[in-house]
Amino acid sequence: MSRYLYYFIIVTMVTNLIASVPRILMRESENGVILSMVLAVIAGVLLTITVINLFRYFPNMTFPEILKKSTSKWFYYPVLFYFAISWYGAGLITLTTYVLLFNTFLSYETSITVTTLAFLFIISFGLLMKEKSILYITELVLIIFLPVIFFLIVKIYTDPKLEWDFVKVAMTYMNTLPGYNTFSASTYVFIGAVNIIIFNKYMKIKKKAGLKQIAILSAIGLFTLFTTYFIPIGFNGFEQIGDLTFPWVTTSDSVRMKYSIIERLTFLFVIVFIGVAFISLLIHWYVSLKLFESIFQFHQLKQKAKNITSYCLVVLFGLIAIIVTRQINEFELVKLSMYFYDLLPIFYSVLIISLLIAKRRLKR
Repeated sequence: MSRYLYYFIIVTMVTNLIASVPRILMRESENGVILSMVLAVIAGVLLTITVINLFRYFPNMTFPEILKKSTSKWFYYPVLFYFAISWYGAGLITLTTYVLLFNTFLSYETSITVTTLAFLFIISFGLLMKEKSILYITELVLIIFLPVIFFLIVKIYTDPKLEWDFVKVAMTYMNTLPGYNTFSASTYVFIGAVNIIIFNKYMKIKKKAGLKQIAILSAIGLFTLFTTYFIPIGFNGFEQIGDLTFPWVTTSDSVRMKYSIIERLTFLFVIVFIGVAFISLLIHWYVSLKLFESIFQFHQLKQKAKNITSYCLVVLFGLIAIIVTRQINEFELVKLSMYFYDLLPIFYSVLIISLLIAKRRLKR
């Protein structure tokens, strides 16, 4: 399995550590969260392995190329449009979450519009890059930030304020039946591998993903979900955890670095995670842009013999993002995220069925 696939998965997991996923889990803390997370790890790993193994049959081909080669227009246009909208929505949720986070904890007096424009200004350059450049940037950012994230997690785990008794209280609800909302939100942390739909030409998957990959993904997923859910409870208590807007930011603010220049861990925590969130947003919107380009390519939009459809789509992405971030609040964002996560079975079903149909037709 290509290292870039692991990068995509890790970026998604890290980004959602302080996004809507933990808040959904905290809100349902008495409604079978633990079993939901266990089932989500099983389902997430199996779906990830299935998607990767199916793409192995289409070396050096993107999802649009696969569908256009094997299916008719009436089939592949709606499918590609559905995935383009879905991936744009995933990026929009990430953008809105981190804009609200930035304004709440780092720059309270800055307007939402100014913060959104700053995010969009940086992202716009990345959206017009080549696929390989996106992969290299992802690798570079993870090389820089993962050691810092590892340090932050170790610091939080070893802090004396972490009360494991609160964690034990949460564990008493282990026998509660799982809920669908928490299951779908937990499964979402594995969705990063689906970015292969555009980056498959650089994955070079030669061997079928097997037990080794299942073990690695399961271990990463279990650790991520355990940390996402239980550590904020260990710092803030079980009873009031569902009332926190950003549980992980509140948790990081409980930790102090006594001999550091920056004493409050929360500043370093938020800055580092915003850096990773930029990559997550960039990847999601890049995939969405390429999917839209595979559907809409307006030949009349030319400037000096160069088609500017991509530029028009990037501007449209930005305009929609500004409108949404100005109108939405934290409560509405969680509801929107929950609706999006609940549609994951449809998302994976359409993808897997499309690949199976393409595999069968290309074999003829």
